[in-house]
Amino acid sequence: MAQRRSLLLIHHRDVRSPFSATVPHYISTKLAATHTVHVICSADKDHDAGGTGNTSVVYHPIRTGNTRLVSTIAFFIIATLYATVLGARHRFDATYGFQRTLVQAWVGAIAGDSRFVAGLQVVPVRQKRDFVMSRQADMSPAERLSVMIWAGYAAAVKVALQRCDQVTCLTEGIRQVTEQEYGLDLSSATVIGMGVDTETFEPADGRQTGDSFSRPLTVTYVGSLGAARGLPHVIEALAECGETFEFHIAGDGQSGYIDAMQAKAAKLGVADQIVWYGRVPHSDVPGLLTRTDVAISPLEDIESYRISYPAKLLEYMAAGAVVMATDIPPHQRLITDGDNGLLYDGTATGLCSAIEQCLDDPALAGQIERTARETAEAHDWDTVVDKHAVALFPTTPNQATP
Repeated sequence: MAQRRSLLLIHHRDVRSPFSATVPHYISTKLAATHTVHVICSADKDHDAGGTGNTSVVYHPIRTGNTRLVSTIAFFIIATLYATVLGARHRFDATYGFQRTLVQAWVGAIAGDSRFVAGLQVVPVRQKRDFVMSRQADMSPAERLSVMIWAGYAAAVKVALQRCDQVTCLTEGIRQVTEQEYGLDLSSATVIGMGVDTETFEPADGRQTGDSFSRPLTVTYVGSLGAARGLPHVIEALAECGETFEFHIAGDGQSGYIDAMQAKAAKLGVADQIVWYGRVPHSDVPGLLTRTDVAISPLEDIESYRISYPAKLLEYMAAGAVVMATDIPPHQRLITDGDNGLLYDGTATGLCSAIEQCLDDPALAGQIERTARETAEAHDWDTVVDKHAVALFPTTPNQATP
């Protein structure tokens, strides 16, 4: 009988919810069927899991309050102690830390003499540091202290990355930028993209398909709202295209930005063609997408997007929608124009042309939906988690399972 291997996974968000920590959530829940899995994570009282997570996973949630800096420091200390104790007690086969828990995972791996794997969903520290530094002129004393803390943590992260047995990166861009940022050789890192729950995002029976589209189309965007998200040109397209489509928006953001977008729509006379849902619980997103004709990702071309993974596209594809997205590097990783989606130039005119293409060629729209679903099925979470398992557990165990 095969040995039941064990894993300690550590993440700074609430892993019990796929909404707050998608990759570690699916890694822990999928592997728990055949492995012993312990998870150290934060405890979000408002997490979207609808319960306490997967009952096969042993969770060690940490609640540290809502004061950001204090909470961050407290989580680091408590998670490090937890990792030390659990590692020494259970001697896991592998310990998996992510960009903000690499040091904790390293300590846990040392305590348990286990394989240490570092998972990078973003470039460690850089995103947080750059955000704070962008406000350097008006930083508060707490924010200045935060910069100092993150600088110290970055030095520790570099050591942890040097000591780990394996690195996984969400994208090739993250691997390259982390190499440059930390002066490391990560050529042996494994790039593993995102996945999608193809059962949850199953096309609804009886939904209108591309073969039978009619005006006005329902075009839906799901995600956060803010600068560089590309909403202005979609609103402009409503005016330029006439009454070709309605725009449904599921997401929230800064009230000032939303107010500006609503004012823009009113000025262009298209306010009645937009439905604002606000933030939609992740559990409700599949139902929302099955009622849409077109799902859109109108992102602008900025550096942080270029190295990111467009996970939302996989949910769009799995749900059976025609996917339209701006012609930028992250979208190009998943979409072949005219095959499993439509890429456009990020202008109102370009979007109108893509929409008219669907209406004028129903056969093409229907084929795009079917091919997109095949793309999503190739990225099912079972397939993606299997790749993480290969990184976590070598073919030959290096120690006995406790």
